[in-house]
Amino acid sequence: MSRRVIKPPRLRPGDLVGVVAPSSPVVTRREEVEAAIRRLEAFGFRVRTGEHLWGRVGVRAGSREAQLADLHAMWSDPAVKAIFCATGGITAITLVDGLDYDLVARNPKAFIGMSDITILQAALLRRAGLVTFHASCLAEGLGSPDAEQEGPHLLRVLTDPRPPGPLPEWAGEVRVVKGSRGDAVRGRLVGGSWNCMLHLLGTPYWPDTDGAILFLEGVNLATSAVLRGLAQLRLAGALDGVAAILFGHMEGCFPDRSSPAERLALAVEQALGDLDLPVCQTEAFGHCVPNVTLPVGSMASIQDGRLVLEEGAVV
Repeated sequence: MSRRVIKPPRLRPGDLVGVVAPSSPVVTRREEVEAAIRRLEAFGFRVRTGEHLWGRVGVRAGSREAQLADLHAMWSDPAVKAIFCATGGITAITLVDGLDYDLVARNPKAFIGMSDITILQAALLRRAGLVTFHASCLAEGLGSPDAEQEGPHLLRVLTDPRPPGPLPEWAGEVRVVKGSRGDAVRGRLVGGSWNCMLHLLGTPYWPDTDGAILFLEGVNLATSAVLRGLAQLRLAGALDGVAAILFGHMEGCFPDRSSPAERLALAVEQALGDLDLPVCQTEAFGHCVPNVTLPVGSMASIQDGRLVLEEGAVV
């Protein structure tokens, strides 16, 4: 990757963290978000909510201007050390051309979320060089009693500058879809939600994937959508120089057949069969519980059936 990567400062006990809603309305998930805020406080952090956190304008959490104002306020305030996204949605792509990337680069902070939020994370990596964190949004993660395992790994990645190493045992193994199990691959983790990332192709916000492990997770995708999407990435040149593709949990995908693994393999073979490009899959991340934290822009490797985080993502 050509741009210098900026790691945010580590979180420490007593730090102030912000909570924002840069996508869909959060007011309908208030109970879960407030439970997550209590968890953050139990971890030893102080919490500041965005001025427009509970706003609603149609399908978004407040107006575009309000959402950008909350993001910029968090990045401008030196007391705020990290920014957690309350939930995902469908409108984050409308914010990417309004973010002040120079402000972000001058004030690097941990930015945590997934799903629709991965659009912002990709843009932040591309335009500011910022390492961000693909992890459950608050409503689905710390606010859910089913996600108890996620907290310790999230804290480990956000608070410790040492390399985390292999993912926790509960994350499971990485299986080979295409390529050789014996061949280790290494690269920066780049990617996020399949349903969202493809909409950045052809824009100035698609991340640099040269030498990257491109990780993708999806929701409610048919075999045809995965096949065509892979072909689109290939035709756009987005796979040129990619070290490997790593699929995560594919929630509700391949409803057209009973074997999701076979349908994924079929889509990969039809779209990429003649390319010398390893493709793997794991249930460790995605719209699933538990969902492991992945530092976007940080070095990792796939070896011996494990995903290994090879460098610390904070300083």
